[in-house]
Amino acid sequence: YLHTGIEKNLEYRTWTQGVTFVTRMDYLAPFFNETAYCLGVEKLLGVTDDIPERASVIRVMLMELNRISSHLVALATGGMELGAMSAMFFGFMGREQVLSVFETITGLRMNHAYIRPGGLASDLPDEAIPELEELLRTMPAKLDDLEKLLKESYIWKARTVGVGYLDLTGCMALGITGPILRSTGLPHDLRRAQPYCGYENYEFDVITTDECDSYGRYLIRVNEMKES
Repeated sequence: YLHTGIEKNLEYRTWTQGVTFVTRMDYLAPFFNETAYCLGVEKLLGVTDDIPERASVIRVMLMELNRISSHLVALATGGMELGAMSAMFFGFMGREQVLSVFETITGLRMNHAYIRPGGLASDLPDEAIPELEELLRTMPAKLDDLEKLLKESYIWKARTVGVGYLDLTGCMALGITGPILRSTGLPHDLRRAQPYCGYENYEFDVITTDECDSYGRYLIRVNEMKES
């Protein structure tokens, strides 16, 4: 049981009410929590093939925007911990733009409960499209600025290169996934290996490095945001 009792609470709620709980399980990745839960419910109910394509496309869009906002927090707070205050400001500026889009679409910046069993709580509002277009125009430059601050920074590299070393054997032994696993050079990504929500219809690269350290994981997150 999670420490907040979420799983126990779900035993006393409807399938739809459950979304309100699971969106809080990882507050930096609410749309992933909601989607994983809803995909499970839909499979249990045997309605997976009935989900509207538009709903799946919007789910993917929100998850990829959520990946950007989550990675930005990782780099921003990582920068702050290592003494790079500018990285924190730049990271949170980018995240703020993503959260603004989330608020326009769902009414909330976090804990949205927007993805529901069977589809979504509602369609995209009209004002969401111009905001999304603006984000697509301006976000790449923000990501470039953050990368320029850190990628060749002597201090950043001194505190990340060779730090937290974990090779493929160690990852396999510990059940490690995500960017940490991909920093060993293994291109394992569930979007490619076990596609869901139509991910098999999108063209994207699975980002890997072979550094096996904190710096390699930083590089992966930067390039994953670009892919998103």
